[in-house]
This record gives sequence, structure tokens and C-alpha cells, in this order.
Amino acid sequence: MRKIIKGILVILILMCIGYVQPVFASDQNLDDYIYNHLKNWDTEFEIPYYNDDVIDVVKNIAKKDDYLSRSISQLCYKKEENKATLIVAYRTTKEQEEYIDEELKKVINSIITPNMNDFDKVKTINKYLVDRYEYDYELQSNNVYSALTTGKTTCQGYAMSAYKMLNLAGIENRIVIGTLSGTPHGWNLVKVGGKWYQLDVTNDDAVGIDKYFLKSDDYLKKDGFSWNSSDYPKCDSNYQEILQSNKVNESANNVTSKEDYYLNNNGQRIYTYRSSVDGNWCLVNGFWYFLKNDGDYAIGWKLIDNNWYYLSDNGIMQTGWIYSDSKWYYCYPATGAMATNTSINGDIVDTNGTWIA
Repeated sequence: MRKIIKGILVILILMCIGYVQPVFASDQNLDDYIYNHLKNWDTEFEIPYYNDDVIDVVKNIAKKDDYLSRSISQLCYKKEENKATLIVAYRTTKEQEEYIDEELKKVINSIITPNMNDFDKVKTINKYLVDRYEYDYELQSNNVYSALTTGKTTCQGYAMSAYKMLNLAGIENRIVIGTLSGTPHGWNLVKVGGKWYQLDVTNDDAVGIDKYFLKSDDYLKKDGFSWNSSDYPKCDSNYQEILQSNKVNESANNVTSKEDYYLNNNGQRIYTYRSSVDGNWCLVNGFWYFLKNDGDYAIGWKLIDNNWYYLSDNGIMQTGWIYSDSKWYYCYPATGAMATNTSINGDIVDTNGTWIA
């Protein structure tokens, strides 16, 4: 009788174990099981895997989603015979993630319109984040929730916010983890027109809205960026909306009126405005360029129709406060012309446009 009772107990125990312990037909099913728990922001769950590399296995599964991977702050596990109990700490709570999703959906619905192409969407999202956030020099805000609620964040908050917003806008993108001048840094890769480009919203906010906007790998490397390139798609060129190898499409010569447009090689309409000097102003997807008659675009400071303008390394006209040659200048947002001998919200610029007080 005792043997019968003992046998029944063993069977019941095995049945209980079989009931609570999931059975997987393949490694992929196990991966999906773990991934779904992580995506649900579950902080503790069992897995039928107990090898010593369990943490590395879970980290690799989390890498399926760059945002998820960067959201996990700590992983540990308890080993119990033929299973492990995972304990996960996240940078945010599940409730905070729900707030993030709801808030960013509202933002995307308000700033992204149906007629925008991918370039317009990326440009709009980049500008939105630059306008909304400022860098947290105390290094306390390192996630999207704190960024949205305080208006301050580090590179991680910028990159993770961009990742979420770009995904919501239908733009394929990645979060890159690397260094800048030896300091840990994070930024994004974005896919526009079938090609990948670098996008660093953090430094677009710090030094100029297009400084690291849709750039190549080489462009970033020259400025001290470093990352494991084998982990990410290659970005082999800067995005140039109106240029072919730094030359304007020859059809630009067909512009005959003061305000006109032409079609570039991609069939895009390029609006132009003829100046009295050696070239034309061109408006492309919301950015102004000054194209010289020799086919090159102007960069740096240029005197045009008795006003000074500042054009970045990729030819885009800059506005607002500009730091150049160790001095500050201000270019009016409405026109791009440099301010001289006036006061900008209490800040005085002299007759040369230099900020003095």
C-alpha cells in the first residue's frame, strides 16, 4: 500500500512539474518565450534552461530589439536543477512604458503628416527632439520616461526616444552603442531611401541641428566616433538631397525665372530663388541651400545680397545662435540673415554680428 501511495505521489509531482514548466519544440520557441516575457517588462520568470551562459543567452535574445536591450539595466538568475529563474531590472516600469507609448503616439500623430516622405519624417523627428530636450549634465536622466517628464536627458534618452518615434513613423532604425572621443555614447542609424545613415540627435542638439544628420560612417569617425561596425549596417555616404557627387544636376541650368523649380535625377521638385550674386537659393524638403554657378554648394559664411549667411558643411543654411571661430553670432530664423548692431532677447551683437554681452 505504501508503494502504491508513493507511486501516486511521484506521478502527481511529475504532473505538477509538467504543468508549470513549458515544453519547447525548438530553440526558437524558447527564444520567443523569453523575448515575450522581456517585452512584457516581466521582472521574474522561469525558463527551462540552466547552463552557465544563461545571462549571455538572454542578452542576445533581447538584442532583437535595440530599445529593449537598452532598457534592461540588470540581469541575474537563480539556478534550480533543470531550470533557471530570471530576475530582470529595467530602467523604467511597465506603467512608465505605457505612458511613453501613449505620449509618443500623440506626438507622432501631431507632427507627422501623410504627405511626408521618409526624409521629411526623420528631419521632423530630429527637430522635435532637439527642441523638446536639453542635455542632462548631471547624468541622471537616462531613459525616455524621465526625458519626456523632465525635458532633460543623456545620449541614451535621445537615442531611445528617436528609436521609438522613428519606429512609430515607419522608419527602420537602430540604436548604436559606441564611444565619442573615448567616452561612452549612443546614437541612431536610420534607413532613408533604401540606404542607411548615421543620426546623432544628442549632438545635433548640442552643436547644430544638422551637424550629425544623415551622415556617413567616415564623417562620424573623423569626429572621434567609434563603434563595432560589424554589428551595424554600413553607412557609406552622406545624404545629399540635391547633389550628385557634390555637383548640382545639370537641369538646374534650365531655371529661367527669379522663382522657379527644376526636377533632379530622382524626379524631385527643387525650388529656387535667384540672387544677385553668383548663384541661386534652393529650398529642398524645408532646407535652404545656396548653389553657386559652378555647380558647388556654398559652405561657411557667405555674403549674399548685402547680408551674411552661415551654411553648414553639407550646405544647409543655419539659423539661431551659431558658434564660429570662437565667437557667437545670431542668424534670424525667418530669413537666415545674420543679426548686426541689435539685441536678441537681451543679448547684444555688435556691427560685425559678434555677441558681446
